[in-house]
Amino acid sequence: MAGSPTIHPLIRDALVLFAELFLLFVGVSFGLNLLRRRVGDERLRTLMGASPVGAALRGIGVGFITPFCTYSAIPVLVSLRRAGVSPAGYTAFIVAAPVLDPILFGALAIIVGMPAAIIYLAVVFAASIGLALLAERVDLDRFMKPLTRADVDGGPEQGIGTGPWRGLSKEWRPAMLSARALLRTMLPLLALGVLIGLAITAFLPAETVARVPVLSGDAAIPAAAAVGTFFYINTELFVPIADGLRAAGIGIGAVVALTIAGAGANVPEFVMLARLTSRKVLAVFGGYVFVVAMAAGILVELLVRPAG
Repeated sequence: MAGSPTIHPLIRDALVLFAELFLLFVGVSFGLNLLRRRVGDERLRTLMGASPVGAALRGIGVGFITPFCTYSAIPVLVSLRRAGVSPAGYTAFIVAAPVLDPILFGALAIIVGMPAAIIYLAVVFAASIGLALLAERVDLDRFMKPLTRADVDGGPEQGIGTGPWRGLSKEWRPAMLSARALLRTMLPLLALGVLIGLAITAFLPAETVARVPVLSGDAAIPAAAAVGTFFYINTELFVPIADGLRAAGIGIGAVVALTIAGAGANVPEFVMLARLTSRKVLAVFGGYVFVVAMAAGILVELLVRPAG
C-alpha cells in the first residue's frame, strides 16, 4: 500500500536542530556586530572590567544571560576576542555560559533539590573565577589561534568598519555580511557538532545511561563526570537523563557531576573550540571541567542529606 514518504527521526531531528542553531548562530553574530559598532571596542573593553577579577565577574554575567547553547556562545567568544577583551573576561564567559544557565539551574533544583543546586552554582561560579584568573596570569592569548580576517570583520570587502556609528540603516548590511562570513568558517564544525551530539544521544539514550552499572557503584561520581563529556546536554536532554538516573537510584552527587561535565565539556563543544584554540588548551579545559564536576558531586554527597 502506497504511503507518504517518511524521514528517519534522527535525520529529522538533525535537520531541525541544525536549522535552529543556524539561525541562532547568525542572529547572535549579527546582534553582536551591531553592538560592537554602536558601543565601540574601547568602551566594550571598559565595560568588561579593567581588573582581572572585574573582567571575570562580568564575563560570568554575560555567560549567565547568553542563550543556553554552546553554539550561541562561540560567536560571543569571537566577538569578545575581536574587541580585545582580556583573557580573564572571555575565559570566564566560555566556561560559565553553558553551566550557569538559569533554566538549567531551575531544572536541577527540581530534580535534585535546591541545596544541591546551590552547591552546584557556588562551585561552578568559584571555579570559573579561578580558571579566568589563571588564564589572565599565563596570558591565554598566546595559546589561542589568531583570528582570520574573515573572523574579524568578514573580509576586506565587507568589513563592519571602525569609524563612527552611521545609523542602523547603513550598519545592518555590513554586520550581516560579517556574521555570514563567520558562519562560513564555522559551518562544517557546526554541522559536525550537531551530528555527533545527535548520534551519541541516539545510541546512548537516557534510559541506557541510567543503567550503566558503574554509575551506581563507589566510582559513581567520577564515572558520571567521564560519561558526561560525551553528551551535548541541553535542557531537553538533561531532564530525561537526570530523571532516569534518579529513578534508577543514582545519587544526587553523580547527577550534579554529569550535569557539569555534559554542559561544560562535551564533544560537540570541543569540535567548535578546536577552530579557535590549541589542543593543549582544550586538554586543560577538559581536565578542569572533569575536576570541577567531581568536586561538586563529592561536595553534594557530603553536605546534602537526600530527601526521604
